[in-house]
Amino acid sequence: MSKIRLTAHPESMAVTQAWQDEAIVTGERYVERPHWYENTETGQTYYEVFGCIGWPSEVSDKDEGLPGYAGVVGIVRPKTGSRAAKDAVFQLLAEIEDRDVPTLLEGVLQLRSEYGFGQYPGLMQTFWGDPDRFVTILALLNERLTVNGSKYAVLVSPPGDFYEPKAFDHYVRSMRSVLMPDKVRFYFGKTDILKTRLKEFRQNDPAVFAMGGLVHSLLLQTMWMDFTRENSFNVEGEEDLPYE
Repeated sequence: MSKIRLTAHPESMAVTQAWQDEAIVTGERYVERPHWYENTETGQTYYEVFGCIGWPSEVSDKDEGLPGYAGVVGIVRPKTGSRAAKDAVFQLLAEIEDRDVPTLLEGVLQLRSEYGFGQYPGLMQTFWGDPDRFVTILALLNERLTVNGSKYAVLVSPPGDFYEPKAFDHYVRSMRSVLMPDKVRFYFGKTDILKTRLKEFRQNDPAVFAMGGLVHSLLLQTMWMDFTRENSFNVEGEEDLPYE
């Protein structure tokens, strides 16, 4: 059962127009959306909810590798509302780990169901991670899921700078930047999988790679807001990251 409920501003069209006009005048590149999501268990509200996945690390003759990881992050919207949405904080809502890929993917299906998938178009359909590993297993899962339509597929999209040689280094630095004591922007949930893996820290840890990649992408582009009309096309020097 979903823990997420959509709430829209009662004057959404008028408010959006006003925000767009104000953003153009003030030179803001982004504008808030006139809807948000509420966590029905905690009352916390989010501008958007994102998922990430890190596949289990390779098995070697020395060890069985690190478990794969999947997590859900909410971009927190203050209940009082805020025009500083571009500086919103990130809340870890749920996470799982498993060494078995099919089991990990079943966990992904459970996570996305709990956090609004199927209720609202595009929400939690894309998980940020490596799209080039375990392609066959994912394809077989999607073949089963898409009997009733392609919108039920699990999509895996690469985070920003994913194909750079030093991608993991970028992701670790982005993760650390939101955990700086004087400017914390990322908050852990009730579980401690990611927190533990960050403390133990191993190169290319799937959990750190997955969440670091998501955080890196969020910092590169404010994906929970819309471009102002003036910036909707031909934004010089910036490419849109994949979303839906």
